[in-house]
Amino acid sequence: MDINNSQIRTNIAHNLKELRGIYGLTQKNVSDVLGVDAASYRNWENARSTPSISMLYEIAKVFKTTLNDICGVELEGKSSYVLKSPDEYNKGLYSEKSITDLDTYEKQLVMQIRRLTNDDKRKVGECIKELLKDSEE
Repeated sequence: MDINNSQIRTNIAHNLKELRGIYGLTQKNVSDVLGVDAASYRNWENARSTPSISMLYEIAKVFKTTLNDICGVELEGKSSYVLKSPDEYNKGLYSEKSITDLDTYEKQLVMQIRRLTNDDKRKVGECIKELLKDSEE
C-alpha cells in the first residue's frame, strides 16, 4: 500500500470542506453537531491535524458517507487500496443534495439525528408526530 499520512490528511481536509459546503454549514455548525471545539474542527479542514478514528466515524455518520470516502481511499481489487486525488475522488461522490433546501438549524437537527441509534431515531419521530398532532388540534 503506497499511501502516506500527508496525502490522507490533505484528502480529509478537502473532503470535510466539500461536505460542509454541500450542506451549506459553517465550521461552527459542524463542530457543534460533532461536539468538538471549533478550533479543532478548523484545524482538520486546514490539514493542521486529523480527527481521531472514532471522530471520523461520527463525521461519516453525520454526512452519510464512509471513512474511505472521507479519506479519499478506494479499494481496488480485493486487497489493495489506491489513494485518489481529492478532485478525482469527489467526481460524483457528493451528489446528494437532499437537505440543502433546509435552513441551517434544520440541517443541524438532521445531522444530530443521524448520530442516534435507530431506536432513538424512532423515538424522535414519535415526538415529532405528537407535536404535529398537538399543533393541528
